[in-house]
Amino acid sequence: MEEEILSNLALGAYGVEPDQTDTQPQDSVDAEHTERKRKSEQLEWMECPICLETPRSGPIFSCRKGHIICKDCQPKVTQCPTCRDRHIDCRSIIAEKLLEATLKDTPVSCKFRTSGCSFEDLVVNLETHEISCMFRSVRCPAFHRGACSWLGPLNKLIQHVIHKKCAQVVKAKPPNSYFVSTIGDFAQDQTVFSKNTATHWKPVMLISKEALKYFCYAIFYRDAQGYWFAYVRSFAPPSIMNSLRVEIRIKKNGNNEDGDIYVYNGRVSSSDASEQEIRDSGNYMMLQDGQVKKFMLEKTIMEYNITLKQIKEPGTNQSS
Repeated sequence: MEEEILSNLALGAYGVEPDQTDTQPQDSVDAEHTERKRKSEQLEWMECPICLETPRSGPIFSCRKGHIICKDCQPKVTQCPTCRDRHIDCRSIIAEKLLEATLKDTPVSCKFRTSGCSFEDLVVNLETHEISCMFRSVRCPAFHRGACSWLGPLNKLIQHVIHKKCAQVVKAKPPNSYFVSTIGDFAQDQTVFSKNTATHWKPVMLISKEALKYFCYAIFYRDAQGYWFAYVRSFAPPSIMNSLRVEIRIKKNGNNEDGDIYVYNGRVSSSDASEQEIRDSGNYMMLQDGQVKKFMLEKTIMEYNITLKQIKEPGTNQSS
């Protein structure tokens, strides 16, 4: 009983467990604090006045008065933002050496800290985190069709598309976690098959407990020549996206498996890829008007069924 009470009070059997900081001499603690503060101030001194970020590597440029500009911002300006000096192509060797020495053993914040990320690490390790950071900036899935210019943290994406109705949200059907919905034609007497301009449907966010790790969305559009394209994009980092596989099945709405079905089995494309890059990669399904028309049922053009899975990449221990 006594041991249980002591345990609940975070006390050892032989008395109070010492705080680790209490075991260090006060002079040592003060010296470490002073050193951390000094290095933090040095990093603040090297903050770029344009992007308000501390560079993580050189080259670092400066004007003739010594005001620094990071390598990313220097090509974008014609004069020093602090003193208006137009000579901003001078390398600041001292700043570069100081930066290198300071960052070698000083943790810095994730570059998405302003969006809410509190992660810190050494610069050499930070890039791995930032590639998959849930607070990293992404564009709305509707950006590629010119329908939305939203740019925000990934963890706010689903909330954005639901609130602004930028995308259709389709939830997985248990137990196999596949996604089913339909593509509709124009209302009244119009039909997409008579148009000689491109037609884009809203992106389709694929939502399930498993799929939320991938942040995938499907794209369907018909070009001006009557070719239909269907493919899936992902906001996942390359390490995950390259192991994703998708199956897209196109058929008549409500029809059983005995009717015509077109199937694409292949890779998922990056959310950052351009339309031309996706065309060049071949990671899409392409149909012609004649193939799609036979699936028409009143104003429903087709039904689609999408399945996502993650495969085990060669040389990894990742499970399916």
